Amino acid sequence: MRERFGTIFSARAFMVFATLVLIVGIVAFAVVQLGDDGESATQATTTTPPLEDFNPATTEAVPGPVAPEARQAAGEFILAAAGREDLAKAWELSHPDLKAQCGCTFKQWLTGNIPVQFYPTGNLDGATFGVDESTARRVVLEVLLSPKKGEEVDPQAFFIGLKAVGKGAKLKWLVDYWAPIVGIPVPQTPGG
Repeated sequence: MRERFGTIFSARAFMVFATLVLIVGIVAFAVVQLGDDGESATQATTTTPPLEDFNPATTEAVPGPVAPEARQAAGEFILAAAGREDLAKAWELSHPDLKAQCGCTFKQWLTGNIPVQFYPTGNLDGATFGVDESTARRVVLEVLLSPKKGEEVDPQAFFIGLKAVGKGAKLKWLVDYWAPIVGIPVPQTPGG
């Protein structure tokens, strides 16, 4: 009988101990969530503006209209630099940030060893532009270059970034970024 009493007592003692640990855990969680000032985490999050009050016009970079001059500069740069059709013109259309990436002189730039991935533009069927971000002085476009049917080159998508330099009548758009958009293939599910 004593053995049975000892087992029941041990089981009850364990249950009391487990309950105390649970209570301590709940209290610790509540203290962390309430913090030192007594404000709960849910109350703290209500100080952020509701989603319907969000004004995208106040953000620095959002999709929006693109100046026609920026689109024209992008198109000219693609032919001149990516296609290597006119490297001197590509130099003129390049922002100092892009030239700094090259770390080269004008003469070295003319060799075609530039920080702009080559894409053969001689047999382009077309280019499609999408706006990734746009502000008054900064534009990032996604451009899809598509070769004519039968060409051995695949279509390729790129990011092209442009910055406005100068003001008023002297404002011009220069390319500061060019990089391929690389997709990571996702394997199909088994049987799918």
